[in-house]
Formats: sequence, structure tokens, C-alpha cells
Amino acid sequence: MRQIVTVLLFSALGLPASGQSTALGQSVDDADPRALPPGGLDFLNWESPHVHPMDMTPDGQFLLVVNTPDNRLEVFGLSSGGPVWEASIPVGLDPVSVRARSNREAWVVNHVSDSVSVVDLAGERVRATLATEDEPADVVFAGQGRRAFVSCSQANRLLAFDPEDLGAPPERIDIRGEDPRALAVSPDGKQVYVAIFESGNSSTILGGGIEMGVLNTLAYPPNVVGEEAGPWGGANPPPNSGAGFHPPMSAGLPSPPAVGLIVKQDDQGRWMDDNGGDWTAFVSGDQAAMSGRREGWSLADHDLAIYDTRDGSVRYVRRLMNLCMALSVNPVSGRLYLVGTEALNEVRFEPVLNGRFLRVQLAVVSADPERTSVVTDL
Repeated sequence: MRQIVTVLLFSALGLPASGQSTALGQSVDDADPRALPPGGLDFLNWESPHVHPMDMTPDGQFLLVVNTPDNRLEVFGLSSGGPVWEASIPVGLDPVSVRARSNREAWVVNHVSDSVSVVDLAGERVRATLATEDEPADVVFAGQGRRAFVSCSQANRLLAFDPEDLGAPPERIDIRGEDPRALAVSPDGKQVYVAIFESGNSSTILGGGIEMGVLNTLAYPPNVVGEEAGPWGGANPPPNSGAGFHPPMSAGLPSPPAVGLIVKQDDQGRWMDDNGGDWTAFVSGDQAAMSGRREGWSLADHDLAIYDTRDGSVRYVRRLMNLCMALSVNPVSGRLYLVGTEALNEVRFEPVLNGRFLRVQLAVVSADPERTSVVTDL
């Protein structure tokens, strides 16, 4: 949808849409976004999420800040001890990340334009625009030759550009996770870390609200919560506090409707509900077909992808949290720090949650991802 609207918007301006007239990754001269029709344009709020909106040049002389609503890169001088505005450079639509490649060059990721603006800081202009796949989110420089890696959040992919040959098509690296955004690089520059925003938390729904064949409807997922072979003998809704309910049901109410049930995989691989009921046999075991699955079924739950620039391999760190947001690396120890949220979606009934629908968490991942990660509730 965003791509279609973006093309229409550029067409209204008489400008080529990013990626419309060139092959993916091909360098093109940037059209001047300041060349607006008389009266300008009304502000369009895309609500694009910031990922890395500020950066400093390596010499510490300039602070670079994306001006998302005005589609510009703001440059502040730092030589006087505090930030002093020096330049405003037009880039693409909704810049969300900026990284300084050198003291003279910065790369700006434009979330709605599906592009990266390569900015000449000394000349205060965009010298090249690189078309990307859908909704790019961040950029880092790593590996031999310091290639530029761009996360494309809707395509679930990394693109690797050669900064010395901007006309060359990028290498495409598939990420097995939904919505990769924030990026970071190991201290030795050999590994690229990718935070997968919508990574999930190993929870899934079991059908239970509609019986097969009712109203000529084929329910899916099938009604397994009401099966007598289940941990609660077919009781639906299942109890959430021992053999009963908390809070207790008020006397005189009619029988509650049958419902589906969210279960979550624990560290032993068992699929458990919020009352300790074990549904493993119906999710991944020998009775998985009863819930519409197959034996051995599971969820990836990839929170962090690690791309090795030397051999092109990708491995994953799991079971950290639900939504993976900010990502940083300790330049000395190499440990990764990931901040995000963990949903409590398997817990039933609002009074039980008492307003705690999610938790904000910090995960500390060793430089050796095979070692145990430590997750702290913030």
C-alpha cells in the first residue's frame, strides 16, 4: 500500500518514484524534493518508526539527525561544545535512520520512499539514491570492504550494497523472521546483528469457539479445546485457577460461550496454558492433527539474526522477547543489548493481568550466541 501511495505522490510532483525508473540498487541522481508545486503539499503523517535517528561523524564534529516529517537530514556542528544547526539536506520520504560512513558521507534510510540517500556532507547534497525493497529500516557498514547492509522490514531481507560501486545490484540475504529492523555490528566488523521486530513469543491459538459443521461452517483451527482427551476433560472455557476460575464467575450468569485458548511453549518444549495444562500432544505430538497441525509442528521465534560476513551464514537467537526494538553492542566485550517488550497474551481475564498486558525487557546476549542469554524485566 505504501509503495502505491508513494508512486502516486511522486507522480503528483512530477518526480520519479524511488525504484520506479531504475533497477533495484542502481544509483541515480536525486530529484530535488524542494521543487514542489505552487502552494506546496499538505503534511502526510505515515507514522514511520524511528530506528537509528541520530549519529555522529567519526571525528565527533557533526551530529546528524533525521527530520522525518520534513524529509530532511539536519546537520549540527559540535565544535563549540553544543549542537549548532548548520544545514538541512532534503532526502527521501520519511527518513528513519542515519549512519555516518565517514566524516564526509552519511547514509539515510527512507522508510516510505523505499530508498537510501547517500549524502555528501561537505557539499550538503544527496549524491546518489539507492532503491531498496519494501520499507527499509536501518543501515550499518561491516565486512571486508565495509559493505552497507540495509534491513528491509516488509521484505524480511538484508540488502548488501558496495559503497564503492553504487550501480551494482545488492546481494540479497533472507531473514527468517517477520519485520527485521534495527541493526548493529560486532566490534571486529565481521558480524551483522539484526533485531527482528515482530519475532513472536512461542505462543499459538487452539481452536475451541465453533464446532465443526455448525451453521455449515468448517471451523479452523479445529475445535480441540473441547476434546475430552485434553488436560481439562473437554471443559470449555477451561479453568484458569486450579479446577475453578479467578476471578470466580458470578452466580446466576448463563453458561459462558466456548472459546479458543492461547498456549505457550516453555523451555522444555511443552505447550502449556496459563493454568499448567499441557497441550503438547495436540500441538506438536501424536494428536497434532486434531488442532490442525502436523506432528513436530513448532514456531521459529527468531528474535535476533546473526549474519557472518565471511561465509554468508545466518544463525538465530531465540526466546528473548516478543517485539525486538533497540539494539546495541558493547565495543569492548562484544555483548549485545536488546530492548523490547514481552506480551502476556497467554494469561486470561483482565482482572488477573491487572493492567500488566506486557513487560519491557532487556536481553544481554554473549558475543558467543551459543551461550545463555540473560533477560531482565525493566
